Amino acid sequence: MKKQNRKLGINQFFDISKFPKNPGIGVYGISMPLIDKKQSPKELFDQQSPLFNKIILPHVGALIVYSDGLYMNSNESAIKLKHKFQRQIEEHKRGYKKLVEKNIYLIRSAYSFVTWSQLILECPNFQEHFKKIKEIYERDRTLQKYVKLDIQYACKKFNENNVNYILEEILLDYLVSKGKVRLQNDYVQDKEKWILQCYPGKPHRALVYLHKNNLLKIKSDNPYQNSLYDLQKGVLYEFDRMDIETFDFDN
Repeated sequence: MKKQNRKLGINQFFDISKFPKNPGIGVYGISMPLIDKKQSPKELFDQQSPLFNKIILPHVGALIVYSDGLYMNSNESAIKLKHKFQRQIEEHKRGYKKLVEKNIYLIRSAYSFVTWSQLILECPNFQEHFKKIKEIYERDRTLQKYVKLDIQYACKKFNENNVNYILEEILLDYLVSKGKVRLQNDYVQDKEKWILQCYPGKPHRALVYLHKNNLLKIKSDNPYQNSLYDLQKGVLYEFDRMDIETFDFDN
């Protein structure tokens, strides 16, 4: 990973200059409440466009992840959520693919789409990992504190459903970054050497804490394993240099 010649301090983050030369995948998680707002097809495409100039060699794929299954951690009617999300996902994928197809310089097969449940199926022993993170949560008061703050920031009630929501989200993000989830992409074809998580916003406190302490003790060679790229601000948040207590997560 090529970095700019700057002395990086705590809570100081900058853009990526260029992506590595070897094959890699950008993972773009779609939050269902934002799917027709700041993550609409056009918004997502426009957010991705500056990243094209960071590609040195054409070995980069994009995986769009729809987080529909994550919202099963709620008391809402499953059948209502199913029909709502199916319609939203179909419309979003169709609109996004049209934008890709209009650009003659983009490789169609480099773009792939999966739902939350499909991604979990590509992760061996996900439920075992979830059991471990839940056990850690039950005894780790610092993790409990950050999960509670993340729930409050999302303006949700603090209850078991929302705790499971945060834990499931940060766990799958963590496992993807650690290379423990197969990322289906016809163009890269399992040859990726780096994985970059991308989202228009800042990370959860609990996600940063999970990575900084590597709570599941998983090793990885991914140069971006402990980071998140903010598509809105155009900066790479490197968690090892983030002070959770002093970093401004709210603005």
